[in-house]
Amino acid sequence: MSKIPMKKLFPESFKNSKGVMLISTLSLMIAFVVATIFSTTTNEQASKTEVKVEASKEEQYANRFAGEKVATVAAKKYKTTATLNMRTGPSTKYKKIKTLPRNASVTYLSKKGSWYKVSYKGKKGYVSSKYLKRTTKAASANYSNGRTMYVTSTAYTAYCAGCSGVTATGINLRSKKNQNKKVIAVDPMVIPLGSKVYVQGYGVAIAGDKGGAIRGKRIDVFKSSKRAALNWGRRTVKITIL
Repeated sequence: MSKIPMKKLFPESFKNSKGVMLISTLSLMIAFVVATIFSTTTNEQASKTEVKVEASKEEQYANRFAGEKVATVAAKKYKTTATLNMRTGPSTKYKKIKTLPRNASVTYLSKKGSWYKVSYKGKKGYVSSKYLKRTTKAASANYSNGRTMYVTSTAYTAYCAGCSGVTATGINLRSKKNQNKKVIAVDPMVIPLGSKVYVQGYGVAIAGDKGGAIRGKRIDVFKSSKRAALNWGRRTVKITIL
């Protein structure tokens, strides 16, 4: 068998063209695989970060309008015993926010000395506790015989997008006589329509409405204005079906 020089079997042109092409192709394939893995990992991490950010935003949104953490919002109702100035701080030195009429119903939030921070029609501020009287009606009522549970609550108005203002049970919430009526939207499978329900921080309401987003242990409390609804925010409340 004749010995053929290796240069003839594998000419330089082959080695220089085919070999380089093969190496280049392999390099590109490896680079593509590495880039894909890196991109997938980065996107997955980005998705997790976005979820955390969205969850954080939702929590901030809930407490933004509630003004306080759910655990610190006390369901204490008071009546003003005289015309009373609501101020930005716990002293007469602070700027007046609003003048509250006599017999106005306010919700206690916290206190500093003899001044109470209260909520009234979407406004929050400080008033002198000397001119407040605890509402005994809710305090003295006995709700121990009803079925009690904790639910997630949000708020709505009669003028939301697509709303007619008339509830599932026929209550016209746009009527002047019903503007301050205590009504909640419920899941009828959990709370029967027509039931009377005591809602912590809201009062005794009628389960008079329902909604597509109201499922399970969730309720929507009716508020007469958008500001009041936003002020309610999203919170966990204790309810008792009477």
